[in-house]
Amino acid sequence: MKKKFSKWPLAFLYLIVSLPIGIFISVTVTQILMNVFYFFTDGIDLNLSSIDYFKIFKGSVIGGVIGAIGCWYIYYRNYRKQ
Repeated sequence: MKKKFSKWPLAFLYLIVSLPIGIFISVTVTQILMNVFYFFTDGIDLNLSSIDYFKIFKGSVIGGVIGAIGCWYIYYRNYRKQ
């Protein structure tokens, strides 16, 4: 007898790990591009150490986990119907 393997725990784990990483990368790149834009337009010094990476990390973890739980809930609701 073949044991049925459930996909929803792996989807949950994947979302919990990948969404905060994606949010951190996108916010950090946005901050860097914003500093580069101000460097070229206003002549402000290009200082990448002024970016608060720890604050971005905390926000991305909190927001990523909340977003991951929401996405997983939508996935799981459709998974139960099948």
